[in-house]
Amino acid sequence: MAHPLLKKVVRAGKEQGWLDSGERLVAAVSGGGDSVAMLLALEEIYPGPVLVAHLEHGMRATSSREDARFVAELCERKGLQSFFLSLSVPSMRKRGESLEEAGRRLRYEFLEEVLVKNDAAWIAVGHNSDDVVETMLINLLRGTGLPGLCGLPGKRGKIVRPLIYCSRSELRDYLAAMGQGWREDETNEDTRYFRNRIRNELVPFLSKNYAASITERLLSLRDNLLPLKIFSEGRGDLVSRLLRRNLPLALSAWDLGSLRKLGRFERAEVFRSDAARLGLGTLDQRKMIKLLDLVETGQGWTFQWEGTLEVRSGGGYAALVDRGVIDAESPAKMVLCGDSGSLRWGPGGIVWETNVSAFPAFSDFSALIPVSADPPLIEAAGQGKSLGTDSAVPWFYRKCWPTVLFGDKMSWTPFWGRKREPLDASCPCLRVTYCPDHYTGVA
Repeated sequence: MAHPLLKKVVRAGKEQGWLDSGERLVAAVSGGGDSVAMLLALEEIYPGPVLVAHLEHGMRATSSREDARFVAELCERKGLQSFFLSLSVPSMRKRGESLEEAGRRLRYEFLEEVLVKNDAAWIAVGHNSDDVVETMLINLLRGTGLPGLCGLPGKRGKIVRPLIYCSRSELRDYLAAMGQGWREDETNEDTRYFRNRIRNELVPFLSKNYAASITERLLSLRDNLLPLKIFSEGRGDLVSRLLRRNLPLALSAWDLGSLRKLGRFERAEVFRSDAARLGLGTLDQRKMIKLLDLVETGQGWTFQWEGTLEVRSGGGYAALVDRGVIDAESPAKMVLCGDSGSLRWGPGGIVWETNVSAFPAFSDFSALIPVSADPPLIEAAGQGKSLGTDSAVPWFYRKCWPTVLFGDKMSWTPFWGRKREPLDASCPCLRVTYCPDHYTGVA
């Protein structure tokens, strides 16, 4: 281990848990100095197979294709298995996404695909300590809490950052010592990008006019904050598990009354914990404050998290739902004809058959319905004809959730309610079951 930089990579590997695993590792190599230095360092210290993944993003025409060629030749020379993908990021942006956000999303989707197809354990990316400082400043300027002030984590799930303790200048020195060239991305100088303005304008200005060691001071601040961040995340995960409820069709749901009893800091950690568990984007400070404020108000509110995902409150719950699922219009009233059958109902299916056993009479999604002259009907819980049993159903379910009507005084709503009068077990019955497309339960 001749070069001192490798000691920092070893430190990162031990802390992040990948150094001695020996499993396949996917290295994201763009051809730039950071990722090329990471690849060389991994070759020296990592005991397992290293696979190389390169995404050509179609944003720099000829130069991006030359980057891909450079990485391909480097892998061929070193005998490394490699995977390449060419995309046009500008044409694949989602509504509201910046080019940077779209590029990052597509890059990680590609890296995850390479990891899964090759049964790899890790994805290594080339962020260095200067990237950490830049991220801290970006988050501070945009508004952030404790997690944002810590910048980039060394590890997030299967994604690891071997260069987290290495500066950009140290990486260039290492490449020079190894006699290895790299490709420069000309867009790194384009100050239309916010990160580039931080890197090329703000950090040099602060270093020149306020503190020559601004980078070291911010990294020291991060070191001091990380233990508190780890503690608060652990507490948030525990509280989230305690407050989580098993609502059907919800990605996650919490007891609203208990949420209100928490302090704002703890409440924010609950939301951050479940967002991390579900792989969602982190809310910026402005949006988090808005969500925390809404929790303290009454019920009936809606908060957009990202895309079609929303937090809605009602029935004593706050639930993270997909409005594309929960707001789907249910069919018109339908009749359950015959001794057996099945049909689609909104985000799920209804099955019914003649029952030979009266046990169990009811469960969350199944009920015995007495057979009468008039066949049972099914309609949306919010159509106002369900004899009052839909009163417990949160408002945001009432378009897509079924209620089964039988007779002129009885009804049953899956999950939310039972029929209003006791069942005569001697009567002929149908077993009616509702199967929602997904049911999370308590994790």
